[in-house]
Amino acid sequence: MTNLTKTLLFLIFFYSISGRSQSEVPNIGPDLTSYTAINESLPKISKDSTNAEIIKHVEATIAWMTEEHYKSSYAPSLIYSDTALYLAKKTDSTKYLHDLRTVIGNTMLRIKDTARAKVLFLKSFEEAKVSNDSTVLLRFINNLANVYYFTDYKKKAADKYIESIGIAKRLKDTTRLFVIHHNVARIYNEIEDPVNSSFYIKETERYLNDLGNPPHYLSSHIHNQGQMLLLLNKPDEAILKFKETIRICEGTEFVDALIEGYEGYRKALEVKKDYKGIYEVDKLLSLYDDKKEKDVENNIIEAVTAELNVERYKEQIKSKELEKQLLEQKAEQKNGLLFIVFLIVFLLLIILVISYLSSEKRQVLVKDLKLKNSQYLVAKEESEYLAKSKEKFFATISHELRTPLYGVVGISSILLEDKALNGHKEDLKTLKFSANYLLALINDLLQFNKIENKFFTKEESTFNLKDQISIIVSSFEYIRLQHNNEINIQVSEEVPPLLKGNLIRLSQVLMNLVGNACKFTERGVIDVIVNAKAKTDTVVEVEFIIKDTGPGIEASKLSSIFDEFSQVNAIPNSYQGTGLGLPIVKKLLEQAGSEIVVESDLGKGCTFKFTLPLKIEVAQEQEMIAPIIDLKLLNNKRILIVEDNRINQIVTKKILKISNVQCDIAENGDEAIAKVKENTYDLILMDINMPVKNGIDATREIRLFNKTVPIIALTAVEIEEERVLVFESGMNDIIVKPYDLDYFKRTIIKNILSASNSTQKKTA
Repeated sequence: MTNLTKTLLFLIFFYSISGRSQSEVPNIGPDLTSYTAINESLPKISKDSTNAEIIKHVEATIAWMTEEHYKSSYAPSLIYSDTALYLAKKTDSTKYLHDLRTVIGNTMLRIKDTARAKVLFLKSFEEAKVSNDSTVLLRFINNLANVYYFTDYKKKAADKYIESIGIAKRLKDTTRLFVIHHNVARIYNEIEDPVNSSFYIKETERYLNDLGNPPHYLSSHIHNQGQMLLLLNKPDEAILKFKETIRICEGTEFVDALIEGYEGYRKALEVKKDYKGIYEVDKLLSLYDDKKEKDVENNIIEAVTAELNVERYKEQIKSKELEKQLLEQKAEQKNGLLFIVFLIVFLLLIILVISYLSSEKRQVLVKDLKLKNSQYLVAKEESEYLAKSKEKFFATISHELRTPLYGVVGISSILLEDKALNGHKEDLKTLKFSANYLLALINDLLQFNKIENKFFTKEESTFNLKDQISIIVSSFEYIRLQHNNEINIQVSEEVPPLLKGNLIRLSQVLMNLVGNACKFTERGVIDVIVNAKAKTDTVVEVEFIIKDTGPGIEASKLSSIFDEFSQVNAIPNSYQGTGLGLPIVKKLLEQAGSEIVVESDLGKGCTFKFTLPLKIEVAQEQEMIAPIIDLKLLNNKRILIVEDNRINQIVTKKILKISNVQCDIAENGDEAIAKVKENTYDLILMDINMPVKNGIDATREIRLFNKTVPIIALTAVEIEEERVLVFESGMNDIIVKPYDLDYFKRTIIKNILSASNSTQKKTA
């Protein structure tokens, strides 16, 4: 859109607002017929129209404005918006009022007037809260998502759309379900996430079929498919989709959709490096862009002309009325003129009194505002202090919990390498898995208040799903025997053996669900069922079902089981937990774009279901095995362990001794500095929090006389500020305790080799 067009559009909107602000009730009658499009599109109406005629007019207005919106024709709707809202209020039906606010607000979003759009949406939301209207609430959430989208908060917009899916399903609103899933798929395409886009495109297609495949919906859906295929580097398949979009939109008024189709076609040709094709498409794009620009400008000019004609008609009426009043005044007696003068003076006195009272009131309001501002500043300072205290608390408790876990993880790793304990290898694996899971759970508990504001983690790994489920189930063997339960694992053959995704988060969800089933079921059966719901060459949609024959949950209490710190017990004296397990499950799945579904009958058990899209790993199973560490690289290396905790000293020293590493111990920063001055080390493992002198200060002093020895930070606290201090002090790397044994050794070898290579380059 050119600068001239934008300026004209702003003038229309400003002129419309300023003109109508002079009167509470817009005129209804001949002055509306001056705008051709409105006159031809809507049923006639006047001041004498019946309620039924007004309703018919309002319904036609909503349909007309919606059509104009899809045709990118915004000016007519904005000019008629005040009159349309006034008429909707006269019908006494809040539905028409909410429908109009939605279409007018979204039209304002198109012209970047997000402030006025929010005002309209919030009016409907406040009324919906009073009336408890789910339909209006659904629209508000979607409208708020639109605001986020048009202000470039796209991930936040997607989260809002996903939040509204449950309401739309309860209302069985097929059209809204199509729009929601289509918009989410579009956003994931724009942020280059084809995996999630694929899932929502499939859902979109299902609702599109239910709606009968209307052309303007169908073309946009096919365009989404083309964008997803382009992200998956399938330009030929994408081109077919873009051509289909162009075919549907050619010869229609959906110029924006047609231009999008050609733009997608052009991107696919760029991927193929088909420059001849790009040249041909650019010519067509130029024609359609020019046509769209011309249509928009003509529309704006027509709208301005219509609005000016309306105002001109009003001025003519005012002129005639003034002329009549002047003739009547000439015929009146002088006492009439004196009466008018007296009346004017009286009115001026009233105005002066009102102005004085308003000034007094304004002074009171200003004083009150200053008081509120001072209270706000105090509250703000208290909030900042509490936030810092909370952060400090999390850092402290994180250190205190992870430090003992380091001993559990480290010793279990050492025992796993002891060939004399091969008979207990599976038990040790389960012990280590449980410790790792406990660490992940502690992390979530410590940061539970941040989960809602965090994106779903993108850390992915390759795993065998059946093996992982077996490990999870085996970790509950003790409670299974204690409660005399039977646990069955059923993994469909359609589920690929190797998958790629966030294994830790998936394990957290399954551990919570299987753990709940084990805790609340006695002398029963627990089924862990895994099915493949949908499958492509690269992605499979996996359905997880955890079913038990426990006591079940009353229907009236199902809605509260996902509340934080809530415990719903069907059996007296039954298991009492923290009440955080199911809320964590719900939040983790929501961040992954999924939802948890629960079905239960009292006395018949519970069934929990959820689905997750996972990538299909094409690599061979051997590739899942971590690379074997070359122990010769650590053989006879000399490492200084700087650690004040005796258990951690023993664990770290035992881990390194297995690889024939010579270890020295320093219990604080001062001892470390002295030992580095007296001895030569291949690497230093430096704890951060120590008495006498901490690891940060010790590293700074070591770097004053030794620039080459690699120093790796060992910390049980994960905060961004500490990470910055670690690297600023001169350390080379950082390892968070407790750590994976192989990762620990690989990190040490990497830093020793890096330091050796740097020394060789300087020597050369």
